[in-house]
Amino acid sequence: MTLDTRARATADKLIGKFGKSVTLTRVTEGTYDPSTGEMSGGSTTTETVAALVKDYNGIELLSGMVQAGDRKVKVAALNVSEPQINDTLTIDSLVYSVLAVKSIWSGEKVAIYELQVRK
Repeated sequence: MTLDTRARATADKLIGKFGKSVTLTRVTEGTYDPSTGEMSGGSTTTETVAALVKDYNGIELLSGMVQAGDRKVKVAALNVSEPQINDTLTIDSLVYSVLAVKSIWSGEKVAIYELQVRK
């Protein structure tokens, strides 16, 4: 077992134990049909995942990179599709948009996705 594999499994186990269930939703736009003037073929996929959810601290707010109300969410990368900008995350019945995705690597593989989300 490589360090990559163990680190990913450990991240998954700890976030599963200490995190909360959230719903990651991805809406895929369809294609534009010029003959009808409409979009067709779009799809929506959802995944329930465990996540650690935190508010940003004062220093991060003062930096201007985040706004009051933004949340920092960490999701284990094992068994999860990579989140994308504009996906949504439902936390305690509140829907947040994904603004940024940072991959935290363990050697050759991503162990954790850190998301910046906003209502």
